Amino acid sequence: MGKQYWQVEKQPAWLMVAIKKTISELPGGYAEAAEWLGVTEDALFNRLRAGGDQIFPMGWAMVLQQASGKKHIADAVSRQSNSVNVPLVEIDDVGNADINQRMMESIEWIGRHSEYLRKATADGVIDAAEREQIEENSYQVMAKWQEHLTLLYRVFCAPEKSDAREYAAPGAVAYRYQGDTNA
Repeated sequence: MGKQYWQVEKQPAWLMVAIKKTISELPGGYAEAAEWLGVTEDALFNRLRAGGDQIFPMGWAMVLQQASGKKHIADAVSRQSNSVNVPLVEIDDVGNADINQRMMESIEWIGRHSEYLRKATADGVIDAAEREQIEENSYQVMAKWQEHLTLLYRVFCAPEKSDAREYAAPGAVAYRYQGDTNA
């Protein structure tokens, strides 16, 4: 039985690109990344080599993402999963201006999207570079719009109340009767 199309790589190129971009945006680059992880720069390079026998641990990638303050890795995983990463912010730090700012950013990205589409379709064909630009911009449109909606609802809507018991498997719910449980 042959490999499925989604089983091609143990360490996909799209993930390596996101990790390298994250590292390059650290002020100290690879030296700082190695310091954050407590390893040598050689250990980083060995794990980022194409066709190498070592894999870059996801835990390391997440540490570097946190250190950089950028979300390149989360965005790459989201894109690969046909979804959008929507960063959440602390509600205490959010006001109307922040919510409106996300909406304006989305509108700005939509304006760029329109420009890219006009240019890309002018010759009747969207080439690979144009498609990449459109996809990156489209992702930003969706992410900013979802940030706007998420903040709007988190700030202005009452929290939804639900009973977690309705989602539990039969027999898995503990009940309390005069201090005793079934657990």
